[in-house]
Amino acid sequence: MRDHSKHIQVDRNEAAGIIIRHTPRITSAESVPVIEAVGRVLAEDAVSRWDNPNMRTARMDSVAVRWDDFAGGMPDTADWVRGRDWDFANTGVAMPEGFDTAIPVEQVMFSDNDTKVAFKTCPSARFDGTSAPGSIMKAGEELVTAGTELTPILASYIANGNNAHVLVLKKPVVAFIPTGNELIHAGKDEVPAGKNVESTSITIAEKVRSWGGEPLISDIVKDDREALKTALLAAAEQADIVVLNAGSSKGSDDWGMEALEEIGTVLYHEVNHGPGHHSSFSVVNGTPVIGLSGPPDGGAITADLYLYPAVRAALGQEPHLKKVKARLAESFERSRSKSGKNKKRQYETGAFYVVKQMKLSVSDDGILKAWPPEGSHLSPLQAGAADAYYLLLTSREAMDPQPGEIIEVELKPR
Repeated sequence: MRDHSKHIQVDRNEAAGIIIRHTPRITSAESVPVIEAVGRVLAEDAVSRWDNPNMRTARMDSVAVRWDDFAGGMPDTADWVRGRDWDFANTGVAMPEGFDTAIPVEQVMFSDNDTKVAFKTCPSARFDGTSAPGSIMKAGEELVTAGTELTPILASYIANGNNAHVLVLKKPVVAFIPTGNELIHAGKDEVPAGKNVESTSITIAEKVRSWGGEPLISDIVKDDREALKTALLAAAEQADIVVLNAGSSKGSDDWGMEALEEIGTVLYHEVNHGPGHHSSFSVVNGTPVIGLSGPPDGGAITADLYLYPAVRAALGQEPHLKKVKARLAESFERSRSKSGKNKKRQYETGAFYVVKQMKLSVSDDGILKAWPPEGSHLSPLQAGAADAYYLLLTSREAMDPQPGEIIEVELKPR
């Protein structure tokens, strides 16, 4: 039997910190249309290519006048002619030539045929109701700084600076390697006895896309040390981040750790919580390799906890899940291990936790409240509707937080 006594276990925060420190930043960039740049990270400052506006414009729907006509007070407008003494000026449109001041239409009385005007108030100064050239942005002005992740409003602002394209960081490529002799691809007329359909790649790929990365899905790799080494080396060459699914536990066919120890450096073999206890982290030829253990539901949790920080760190964005405090609304339902497994695990390796998925909402008194969905094994719909994670200490001696207590939870990345 293989010796796993020297496996390194770290806690949740240590694990994330190690991943963040060993994930190289993306430095290569590409030019993309601004309309496709939402969610991308700017590689260089975006600047305006024009003075906006490039002429004096009306700030609202108005009547354009000359300030000099009001210098002595309210003028007699009985003989005023449109186009000579006044004219219409619409929001954001250049002021008619020869006029320098705008009075909102709400402050103007019009004749039935809109040929005559009278004013309820006088403008207070020359250029009232107008925007000067360059008042929104000037040519060469910095609009959005490098390193910013673009939102729809920021992309619109950059486009308003007369930019059709923008330079953004390339998406970090995340290679996903599913492993296991039992796995087959979906779509077979019949699933052979003892086999299982590989589906975690869908979860990982879509999470990676939503976080700003580009997934690269490998074919299924059998539980073979040499095959794993070959797949890992190829993935480390092609990708910025590699995810090894399964093969990191202690089963007789799990060769992930041995393969990684032979071709790279393993920084830890497992973490102090479940699901995902046998999640690992290694570096192969400078490329971070995250080992995610567990079926699709457990893999989704560990991807949020450990793959998300890597993708965000690669893009220079905040890598940590946001933490918030909430009032526990309902008690945790669970059965303590009658076999003493959790107690033994705590004694041997330090505190051990179970990751609880939590729902969040604002209570009637305005306080954020949290509660665990019913049941120890959540359905995909329940898990998908959860908003946060809470690490609940195991062992029969552990004292659970009680309803009404304030707890700290980590928000799920979206």
